[in-house]
Amino acid sequence: TTVTASAPTTQAAACWLVVTGNGRYAFTANAASDSISSFAIDQDGSLTLVAAQAAHSTAAHTTDMALSRNSQFLYTVDGGTRTISAFRVTADGHLMRLAGASIPTGAAGLAAR
Repeated sequence: TTVTASAPTTQAAACWLVVTGNGRYAFTANAASDSISSFAIDQDGSLTLVAAQAAHSTAAHTTDMALSRNSQFLYTVDGGTRTISAFRVTADGHLMRLAGASIPTGAAGLAAR
């Protein structure tokens, strides 16, 4: 599988990566930029940037992310505000913000179904 040498986003600290179940899209959580970038994955495995800032989290240092089982929803843990941000994944790899939720102090990690 080809690995893209570099896919610049102008975002900082891409720390978490998730790939949709069909292998067509990837999302990175950019902790220092409080943003999420989206990429299309070509048949040869190379990446094409869809959106450098597909979405902003709650400006709170994203510390984890997960896709739902059907890859239609993306969730992020925003550690600085103890919230979970929710997004719908569109057919073209963009994100639409949905209502999020608060999480209790001390909660860590994220699992999605």
